[in-house]
Amino acid sequence: MVRLRLDLAYDGGAFYGWARQPTLRTVQGELEQALHTILRVPADDPDEPLRLTVAGRTDTGVHALHQVCHLDVGEATLERCVGHMSVPAPEALFRRLSRMVPDDIA
Repeated sequence: MVRLRLDLAYDGGAFYGWARQPTLRTVQGELEQALHTILRVPADDPDEPLRLTVAGRTDTGVHALHQVCHLDVGEATLERCVGHMSVPAPEALFRRLSRMVPDDIA
């Protein structure tokens, strides 16, 4: 298992806070959806849940300049994101995630 730190910034104007909520757009929900796509793990996979743990949460409409969270992921799962890149798996994940998240998350 590998623990990856993610440092984020986001414009919270269009989000209903950080925490994932089933029918609302949240920062955690957007990020986890992108991670599931990049790492090719089904969202309901009990063996690899891909859940972000955050250092602090924000409410609806609140922005963040430096939000820190982490993701625990299996090494084999992490390697899936490398593809044709000649970079370490964490760097490949960062590059792919940067391209997949909406413009209001950086």
